[in-house]
Amino acid sequence: MIDHAYEEIIEKETMDIDINNRIETWRVAISKHLQNPRFDTEPVYLSEPMRYALKAEGKMLRPALCLAATEAVGGDWHQAITVAAALEIFHTFTLVHDDIMDGDELRRGLPSLHKAFGDNRALLSGDTLLIYVYQHLSDIEESKFFRIFRAFNEGAMDVCKGQGWDMEFEGSDHIEPQQYEMMIDLKTGALIRLACHLGGIMGGGSEAAIEALSRFGILLGRAFQMQDDLLEVTSSSAAMGKSLGSDVLNEKNTWIWIDLKSRLTKDELSEWQIIQNGGQLAEHHRGQVKQWMIDHGTIERAQSLISSWIEEADTLLSSSLFKNTQMLKALSDLILKRQN
Repeated sequence: MIDHAYEEIIEKETMDIDINNRIETWRVAISKHLQNPRFDTEPVYLSEPMRYALKAEGKMLRPALCLAATEAVGGDWHQAITVAAALEIFHTFTLVHDDIMDGDELRRGLPSLHKAFGDNRALLSGDTLLIYVYQHLSDIEESKFFRIFRAFNEGAMDVCKGQGWDMEFEGSDHIEPQQYEMMIDLKTGALIRLACHLGGIMGGGSEAAIEALSRFGILLGRAFQMQDDLLEVTSSSAAMGKSLGSDVLNEKNTWIWIDLKSRLTKDELSEWQIIQNGGQLAEHHRGQVKQWMIDHGTIERAQSLISSWIEEADTLLSSSLFKNTQMLKALSDLILKRQN
């Protein structure tokens, strides 16, 4: 007789395989939209960088959340593929502009678009990707089009507002953690919230279910951004597939930097000033910042916040409003444990 503990292990492994298979199925479905674009091949000046941007696929978290939210309210994920693809294209557009504004040279393991093609081509192709998003949205069934279109516009506007706050914070000497949380609820959380919200609409969910999905997305967005800020210090460029260190070197007002700088000793602040004046954050410098974050408890506090947000998000999914939340829970777990 097989004991219950062994049965539970087998069941979990089987479930993990099913989840991984589903995520891969979704990735392939979304990739068909990205790798076979419908925009003209000419002028090459425009189409070449657009194809380059779409070819460098990321984790596709946002489209996956959209499809999972569709399933959560009892819908068929196939019906939400067009919306999910539009979300990924919009996210790609935001990254193109972010990299230009931040001067980042690496994105998704490749030279960022402005490094590969120059600022002018990157700006034009980024703008055109945004227009391409709306071409995708125009394919949505008429009964849901206006609701999706309105929600998408509001979410896109919030993302831009978040970027505006982010840039404005760079010129501020003192930002409170609550202000930073407000900013990431817009810049990062708005698109993740939008993915869940749109999935709820496409799946035919109730107003209460869609509202719960939106809250779930905001919490997930906070956790995702906090992880990203931590990985800026604790991971590597090779693992992350993008440039690292610029946020720390420029004293970008992230939650972890706000928390750490308020706790550094006078000697540590002097040492940091020497590092910053050098104009480059080498690996051993990032190692020093990481050690300070460990010593002063910054990493522990950040991880605690991440866990609390994920816990609240998962609690929302236990409601009777939902029919199948397995994939949403799996995706939130991936965020909690991600290393890139």
